[in-house]
Amino acid sequence: MGNTNGINIPEQIQPVNIIIGSGDRVGKIASKLPESLIIDRNPKSAADLELKGFNVLNADASNVEVLSKFDSGSKLILADEDEFNLKVAKIAKTLGFDVFAVVSDEEKCSLYEIEGISKVCSSVESLISSVFGKTRYLEVPVSDEMEGLTLREYDAGEDCMVVSIFREGKILHPFPEMKLKSGDLLGVVCGEHVRITKNPFDNILLLKGEMGEGEVKEAEMLAEKFSANLILFEKVGNAFACVLDGYSESFNLDEAVEMLKRSDELDLIVTTLKEKNEKILKDLVSKFPTLILTGKGNYRRTLALVNTSNPDSVINIAKAFSRYFGGVKVLFLEEEQLKHFSKFTETEMEVEVSKGNPMVDAVKEFKSGYDLVILSLSNNIGNIDRDILWKIILDKNSSVLVVE
Repeated sequence: MGNTNGINIPEQIQPVNIIIGSGDRVGKIASKLPESLIIDRNPKSAADLELKGFNVLNADASNVEVLSKFDSGSKLILADEDEFNLKVAKIAKTLGFDVFAVVSDEEKCSLYEIEGISKVCSSVESLISSVFGKTRYLEVPVSDEMEGLTLREYDAGEDCMVVSIFREGKILHPFPEMKLKSGDLLGVVCGEHVRITKNPFDNILLLKGEMGEGEVKEAEMLAEKFSANLILFEKVGNAFACVLDGYSESFNLDEAVEMLKRSDELDLIVTTLKEKNEKILKDLVSKFPTLILTGKGNYRRTLALVNTSNPDSVINIAKAFSRYFGGVKVLFLEEEQLKHFSKFTETEMEVEVSKGNPMVDAVKEFKSGYDLVILSLSNNIGNIDRDILWKIILDKNSSVLVVE
């Protein structure tokens, strides 16, 4: 076991993942991630972890000389107490590390963001998913402390969802009010696509051209509901002026959207559309989902029209809106699409499949009255006439969220 009293760390120690913390939680993380080194400031915990076969360094990671000995290409995972994590985070960011954090107190998440740590996970399972960057299946045992919690109360992490429960030799289908029992085994799926269904929007761009007060309020309502930042682009002539990161600049629309896309600073565009303009909408939607505002104060009824051969693009966003607004109906225009629909526990949506003429069923459902319609611009399933699709998009009674 290494010791840094003299800050003498062998040059060959250049792990892929550096985990800061003590005890079983860091051991659990290290067991899931290859080529990991644990930096534990607690001598007893460090010794215990080393006895369990982990690569451990007993050191204080808040000492800049410790972290500076490692290649900043390593992923740094903060899994200590929040105050210590934040102390280490300040040093890690100055050294150029890619930093992840497992937060203990969710009320302190904003403090991590202030320090520039956007990859904040509320559970180990969610963290593993974020570091690997792909879908993973995990099994989580229910402890005595979790006994009696409902699935709605259980926090699997922003990237994770419970998809099955193993109890007394049976596989149970989960639902939000199901109570956990000690000894249950939770089947948990983690990945980026899961995060999208739980909270897909961190930053929303409001393209403000000829827009009334109602549309602006709708954009503000949406941002508040998803706890997202609302970035305002005000149209001045043929350019857009924006304030981003404390300074103001003018861009044409393509430049602005490309800049935000490259910097991974945007998740949704909200704007208005007064007339059919296929090129503009296609340009926007090819980069980000785009919401056409009509001034709605809330989305009490939402229709997800699955008119694409890539149903996940509509379904994932529909699940997110179901989670935050409720009242979502999913209309599949082909029965074959149902295989893409996973019944995750956090969402309760009404699901229907067109049994007759898909175009007739879609129009009939739309005319029954919705605050929000989610659909795909590709429109390659359901044989919906393009002109009818545009009538839905431009309808003044429903806001419409368009995906690629």
